[in-house]
Amino acid sequence: MTLSPTLVAGVDAPPPALSATTEATWTSDSLSPETCKLIAESIPHIAWIAAPTGELTYFNGRGRAYTGSGDDQQTTGEWVATVHPDDLSLVANAWIDAFTTETEYVVEHRIRRFDGEYRWHSSRSIPMRTPDGMTSAWIGIAVDIDEQKQMELALRRSEREASEAATLLTSIEEAAPVGLKLVDRDFKIVRINRMLADICGLDVEKILGRTITEVMPELWAEVASSYRRALHGETMRNVDVTTQDLIEPHRTRNWLANYFPVWVGGEIIGVGNVVFDITERKEEDEFRDVVMDNVAEGIYAIDGDGLVTYVNPAACRMLGWAEEDLLGKRMHEAVHFQHADGTPHPAQECPMLQELTHGRTVQILDDAYTRRDGSIFPVAYSSAPLRSGQTVHGVVVVFRDTTEEKKERDAAQRELATLSWVGRIRDALDEDRLVLYSQPIVSLGQGDASEELLLRMVGREGEIILPGTFLPVAERFGLISEIDRWVITQAMRLVADTRRRIEVNLSAASIGASDLLPFIERELRETGADPKLLVFELTETALMRDITAGEVFARGLSQLGCGIALDDFGTGFGSFTYLKRLPISYLKIDLDFVRDMAANPSNLHVVRAIVSLARGFGLKTIAEGIEDEETLRLLRAEGVDYGQGNHLGFPAPVAP
Repeated sequence: MTLSPTLVAGVDAPPPALSATTEATWTSDSLSPETCKLIAESIPHIAWIAAPTGELTYFNGRGRAYTGSGDDQQTTGEWVATVHPDDLSLVANAWIDAFTTETEYVVEHRIRRFDGEYRWHSSRSIPMRTPDGMTSAWIGIAVDIDEQKQMELALRRSEREASEAATLLTSIEEAAPVGLKLVDRDFKIVRINRMLADICGLDVEKILGRTITEVMPELWAEVASSYRRALHGETMRNVDVTTQDLIEPHRTRNWLANYFPVWVGGEIIGVGNVVFDITERKEEDEFRDVVMDNVAEGIYAIDGDGLVTYVNPAACRMLGWAEEDLLGKRMHEAVHFQHADGTPHPAQECPMLQELTHGRTVQILDDAYTRRDGSIFPVAYSSAPLRSGQTVHGVVVVFRDTTEEKKERDAAQRELATLSWVGRIRDALDEDRLVLYSQPIVSLGQGDASEELLLRMVGREGEIILPGTFLPVAERFGLISEIDRWVITQAMRLVADTRRRIEVNLSAASIGASDLLPFIERELRETGADPKLLVFELTETALMRDITAGEVFARGLSQLGCGIALDDFGTGFGSFTYLKRLPISYLKIDLDFVRDMAANPSNLHVVRAIVSLARGFGLKTIAEGIEDEETLRLLRAEGVDYGQGNHLGFPAPVAP
């Protein structure tokens, strides 16, 4: 909004040279006054146009309606009357400065609305110039900013009131034997007394205006909840706070803190904080507990009635109980009521409870406790009586979880048992106590039947030992290659004698052996076995150890004329790779996909996919694990070439 200098009392501004201005005309590239007025009537703010000398020549409809001047054009004098008296000199000075320098006019002031209310507005005006640079008019706009201005003023009042409160606090804070602090609503430190700053190792001047998070980030997580609750009007009393001493980093400081809202003018402007340093008292208490609370062993104490009076954190972790839940319980009934095998452990047999009567120290190396979740774990413990004079008024127990120790003992025993199997396998090889069983592989369509050789061991008492018991030991201790060669030799002789197609399993260790192919070639030559009747089964697990060695071995077998079956097909991720790289003749569908085909449609889909894949590669399929007629029917329907399983024939000893 603009004012003519001659209409403002006490302001005497010289009129500008107007000859050039008044004679200037608008160019075709500039907006005409009519166009400006059309735009001004469409905006939702007060807009006006003034002559170069400052007198109003146009006042838009919004301005007339706002000030209540009706439809008549408002004059400069009428406009001045709408300015708040306290803002008149501010407006006049701003206008004189803009008028004199012919620069932008910007000012915030109050304008009287038609109902008499004064509201804050932001007024701006710029001079319009002719092509030769002369001012031809002033165009201005006033935007209502009353809400923002009121918020700004309220904030300033709050800051002023907070300052007064801080001044009052200063009068007592230096003399108080406690720590005092005041933070604003953003948790910025407004005041802090010297005692608290010194204890925290802080410089008062350097931390004022900074947030607690910035000054003590490690503390904020602990105290944030208390500050926020106080900011919502709640008083928090006697809150335990622990911090690291900044002066002595090895030392922990303990506080008893109070947090309360600070009210000014009915509003909470921040949070007051009063703290008492209880570090020394806390250190005395913690010194007594530090050993008990930090040892790895579990420690608990029971009174004369067998009730828990103390339990350390390690015991809580091992037992799965919270300390407050165990206190007051009968320890025997909570954790010691059963043996490791789950059988009851009567209280009258409990050594710790007996100790209450006899007063003797007890040490038990093999016992069991029960966790809160019901699981049992092995423990070793010692207990000693708590005496007052000659009277036993309780027992303290120190125990440890011996699970790992027991695992180590069991592992050692298993290792000894494993080593004993090495000798048994060696004896079986030397004493010719390895035998072969045979399980038929039946044609489900057109093709010749065959059989798979399965290894067994005969024990000294004549018992039959399955390969899962001894083959892992043989693989681990280097006996598997000798066993594989024994099986190959027996298979070759059987093929030569019976002219039946035989399938033989090979271990991963043998596949990677450089001398196995020459051995097979020599055995074929010496036994006269037809290599076309000999099929070697290779598992994906064995091939994964060294695919390059596996490929060399497989191609060598193929060159000798032997067949190759990929066993357990479909259980690994590399099966497709082997189909491309290895000269395979048969795919053996893993029994996990076969056994429940009738009940599991997903397995049926897998079998169907494997059959389709095999046909695409020109391979035959063999389904393992056939246990019933329905599965057999489904396999035939899917076009599987061969079947194997107990439904078609159980493994039986190979006739000599």
